[in-house]
Amino acid sequence: MQQLSKNSRSFFIANLLGLQQGTGYNAERYVERLNDSIQHNAKFNVTKTYSKFMIKDVPADAESLLSGIFQFCVDRTLEHAREKNIEPQQLACTLTSDFLDYDIWVPFSNLSNNTVDAMLNRCQHIAQSKKQDELSLFGAPFSITVTTINKNSFNKRRRLGGAARKIPKVRHQINNRSLIKFNNPDNMNHCLFFALIASLTQNICSWPCLKFFYYINNLKGMAGRFQKDTYELMNQIGAQIGLHEYDADEWIPHVVDHWNNVKCINQCIVKIFIFGDHGNYQPEFEYGPEDYDTPILLYYNDIEKHFYAVKKNGRLFGKYYCLSCKCVYNKAQHHSITCKARCKNCSRVGPEFPCQPDNIFFKNCNLCFKDFKNKDCYEQHLNNVIWNVYVNTRNGRKGHVCSEKHCNTCNEFHDLTRGCYIKPLEPKECQPYLIIAFDFETTQLSTIHEPNFIAAKVSCPECIIKGQWQQSLHINTCKICGQHRTITFSQHPFIETTVDKKIICNSPISSFVNWILNELPQNYDIYAFSHFGGRFDIVITLKEIVKQGLIPEILKKGNKIYEMKMKNKKNNIIFRDTFNLMPMSLASLVPSFDLEVQDKPFFPHMANRPENYGKEIYPTKTDYLANGMMPEKRKMFDLWYEHQKNTPFLLDEALASYCTNDVEILMAALIAFRKEFFEVTKRNNGERAASSKTHEGIDVLREAMTIASACMRHFRTNHLKEQHLALVPERGYDKVDGNQSLLALRFFKWYSEKFGVTVQNVNSDGGEKKIGNYQLDGWVVEENFGIEVNGCVWHGCPNVSQMIMI
Repeated sequence: MQQLSKNSRSFFIANLLGLQQGTGYNAERYVERLNDSIQHNAKFNVTKTYSKFMIKDVPADAESLLSGIFQFCVDRTLEHAREKNIEPQQLACTLTSDFLDYDIWVPFSNLSNNTVDAMLNRCQHIAQSKKQDELSLFGAPFSITVTTINKNSFNKRRRLGGAARKIPKVRHQINNRSLIKFNNPDNMNHCLFFALIASLTQNICSWPCLKFFYYINNLKGMAGRFQKDTYELMNQIGAQIGLHEYDADEWIPHVVDHWNNVKCINQCIVKIFIFGDHGNYQPEFEYGPEDYDTPILLYYNDIEKHFYAVKKNGRLFGKYYCLSCKCVYNKAQHHSITCKARCKNCSRVGPEFPCQPDNIFFKNCNLCFKDFKNKDCYEQHLNNVIWNVYVNTRNGRKGHVCSEKHCNTCNEFHDLTRGCYIKPLEPKECQPYLIIAFDFETTQLSTIHEPNFIAAKVSCPECIIKGQWQQSLHINTCKICGQHRTITFSQHPFIETTVDKKIICNSPISSFVNWILNELPQNYDIYAFSHFGGRFDIVITLKEIVKQGLIPEILKKGNKIYEMKMKNKKNNIIFRDTFNLMPMSLASLVPSFDLEVQDKPFFPHMANRPENYGKEIYPTKTDYLANGMMPEKRKMFDLWYEHQKNTPFLLDEALASYCTNDVEILMAALIAFRKEFFEVTKRNNGERAASSKTHEGIDVLREAMTIASACMRHFRTNHLKEQHLALVPERGYDKVDGNQSLLALRFFKWYSEKFGVTVQNVNSDGGEKKIGNYQLDGWVVEENFGIEVNGCVWHGCPNVSQMIMI
């Protein structure tokens, strides 16, 4: 493996941890290794090491400290792999921290590719970006996972030689109900002519359905007529009876010419289309004049070797079919406006359209202002347009308006060429729901967080209004909140903390999930809040919910969950992170909202271990994670610790007191924040920009998951005017259909001048060249080839990459 560059490593973590002798920084001063573990998979030759670190103090050269930690973890993993007689070939690394929205990871790469430098560059990039937000990467414990693999011993993938597979035929699902099915009356190979006669008869004869059924099935008074008409046609075009097969390419032109020039002259003009069971909706054969008015459709089944007649308006492919455009469509109104067989006034499609002027009738429609020169066209327009259907009359809409369509972006009807506006909002009606504040405390036995104490507090808007949200439900019952106001789930009993219900069990998380899913009232939505739960409590809850076979909907960014929602019988259960609404520590909520609750105490999280149950202990400063505290908090802690260090600590009672106090703080803060937001957002009659309606304010706990979304809802509800703020396309108005870098545009300009060619790009007429569903950055018109410009970052240019990372 290549060594780190001199600029990126002034010392190694080996010196810091005291694993090697020599000069260097004092290990105890700067870094502490909190936890580590090693996993080995002999089957796949994989070695994985997990290490958790706490930076006690940050030296002046913080980047070198981080590089040393990486080097130590990598060397340790390589050493353990070689102890298992495995020579690593590739290495991957992941860094996880509570301060990172995304894990920093480097995928598997060869050891010769200097993976350590790549990891360091990515970490430096994140660290620099966090510094811009005044957030240090070293403010909390972080973990590093390094994985090595040797692929030589894997079973070789079996390869079979041979030519490339042939592209299968495109097969459509044929609508069998659209076919006129019959058995050849003479049991000979005359199905082509029988199908032609059946289709023509249905098109030009206005027979009842029953009479036509008798005709093709030789029943009652129609017996023998179908065969007689077919033989007559064959005789007239000179087709010999009883041949082994009849080629449509040979006989269809004779049939069409005979009908148009002899039998059906002055009655109809026929054109025949034959479809098969493969192809892109294109007929396999067609013959007839372009000014036809009677299409005859046949379907040839390649497996049965049989021709079927297609019913008039039979929807052979399950949809309407345009013989002019050779494509299917759902509704005539939605068919292409450029179709030559569509009337732009009445929207009907077919060979007899568009409607022709009769030189007598003229009418201007008062509703859509179209001019009609054909009476039938005008009447069809009045009877078939969508004037008064529900979609055109809901939400105060007075009916259909021509050129307006429903826009999925702004969810309104408007002319799509106009663009969209952000719509003002109306407050939701107040409905009863449950508010739950919960908190987890987890053991420090392993790298996996296992909750050993959970506290939850329940309330609802009705109890908040009555001022009963702090009172036990044993005193004042509430059908919305259920039976218990405060409930705990723990592995060990406690006495000194008073709650409504205690559940002592081996798995508090399982009991908590079962309680929130099944034991709470099922007729009301449940909103469960935890502070900083998107990176902790909700993640642990998600694992247990998935173990029970449920799949919730998750809204997340990177590793941070913003909302977890699932449908449960008659209600919705929604988990949210209150840090997104009130971005401050839980302890800071008490003075911020002037809450009448006990301040958040210090707690020795590292002492939360099962062996400490039921006995008096004396936690050290390390147990309180004092080295990770900010300077002001550290001073307060040191003063407090001097008074409390000789006081015995009982984990059983301290867990109950600490965790229940956390949910008391959280519930009080939620209610105070909800009350303030109601006061800020409520409006009297005439005080809103887009409405004269009064409202009592916005319930921020129910209608928003972040403070940003809450403020935006307040703005759109009370301050935004109708058609006042445009919804700008993501790429702007000028280049809606393309987005290219300045590098690409300059390259195309140079390329076109250098080689004397035309390069079609986003600035060209028509925009970027489209091939299928994809767009090309550049298309050389004269030579018919495309160019994609990915840039230096994509290709990993070392000079540019280092500049970007720094």
